[in-house]
Amino acid sequence: MKNAATNHAKKAGRVSTRDRILNAVLVLFNEKGPDRVTTAEIARTVGINEGNLYYHFKTKEALLQALFKRLETDATAFMKDAGSNTATDPGIFSGFMRRWFSIVWEHRYIFRDLPGIIAMVPSLREPARALSTGMRIVVDGTLRQMRDARLIDVPDDDAPQLLANVWIVSTYWAVYLSLQEGIEELGEEHLGWGLGQVASLFRPYLSDAAKSELNAMLGRPITN
Repeated sequence: MKNAATNHAKKAGRVSTRDRILNAVLVLFNEKGPDRVTTAEIARTVGINEGNLYYHFKTKEALLQALFKRLETDATAFMKDAGSNTATDPGIFSGFMRRWFSIVWEHRYIFRDLPGIIAMVPSLREPARALSTGMRIVVDGTLRQMRDARLIDVPDDDAPQLLANVWIVSTYWAVYLSLQEGIEELGEEHLGWGLGQVASLFRPYLSDAAKSELNAMLGRPITN
């Protein structure tokens, strides 16, 4: 399974020291959580001294802000594609769900440790809220498209609750596993678990074609 550092490294031919730091920090934060990673460990992983690290990022808060920008970039691209979609093939919508979970996986430390991160960097509260609002709009639009294409049949009274629950589960499943189940290291099996929870919310309302495509999507690995 390719990790986030590898994916980002491939996107930029020659990786700058700043990006090398962010690549390494993303992996470390995903593995351990921001509160368990020291600046000395970051510098050692990147192969630089701490002075060089501080030249690029004065504090851990600055690192978290820079990494959140990466999440915003990935999520904005996703929202743009989902928001401009006009196709009605059942695979399109299950594909969007799969892509969102891939984003959550790549930035899983944020979703797993969000309350602690907001406490550490209060300035991220509003950007996180704005991102949440934007994603809710996209999910609502996608749900409407599926209804218009007769891929899903949701009574009007159920639609607001379904929308809210889909967003809550798809965003905060990692927090649940961490706080409720005591799981500190998320594996791909947990990613599949989260995706399955969201799928269970949709399944009762799906057409046979959409349900078949959803089941096929659940059977494929999310990361590669």
